Amino acid sequence: MFFGMMCCFQSVVFADQPRDELITALTKKESSDKEHPDGNDQAVGDRHLKQKAYGCLQIRQPAVDDVNRRHGTNYRAEDCLGDRALSIRICRLYIDMWATERRIGREPTDEDKARIWNGGPNGWKRSSTEDYWLDLKNRFLKD
Repeated sequence: MFFGMMCCFQSVVFADQPRDELITALTKKESSDKEHPDGNDQAVGDRHLKQKAYGCLQIRQPAVDDVNRRHGTNYRAEDCLGDRALSIRICRLYIDMWATERRIGREPTDEDKARIWNGGPNGWKRSSTEDYWLDLKNRFLKD
């Protein structure tokens, strides 16, 4: 009985998580290059900023701080350097936190999720994330 309830609970809790194709597209958009067409786990971006972006999903500390607060973890953005699995975990947790029907007022789309990843919790409605989404969709997502 408990196992059956747990299975149902998990499917509800994680219903809005980004699909694998979106995570793959985000990884390619954030860190792919000629030598790393599927993303660069050793990428360090935003070097001109105080808080650099790390790993294949270019994760910065403010996003990690949100995940840590919500989930009681102690991750650091630097931990994502060279750790694709952790980068993906943090990305999924972050998107799952902010791309919800309750926040957006409708079922979140891949567009909403990608724009939140790029522009923060309210990225889904910021005009500054529109080009990011269009590039991601046109270059990396299949119809």
